[in-house]
Amino acid sequence: MKKLLITMAAAIAMTSMSSCERNFTCTCVYPGAAAGTTKTTIKAYNRNDAQETCTKLNNGARQNGGACAL
Repeated sequence: MKKLLITMAAAIAMTSMSSCERNFTCTCVYPGAAAGTTKTTIKAYNRNDAQETCTKLNNGARQNGGACAL
């Protein structure tokens, strides 16, 4: 019984310490372009990291007259 409790406690501790990566969608719109709209899935641990990546995509899109947002 004691070993079971120790094993369960260790499993709970490991689960609570692990971070979950989430999927965020960065949508880029290109007015007047054949592509129109593109959606890019960004895997990140939090919204701020995903926003940073989407901002980089936006910088590239702006050169082509487009805009991206998370």
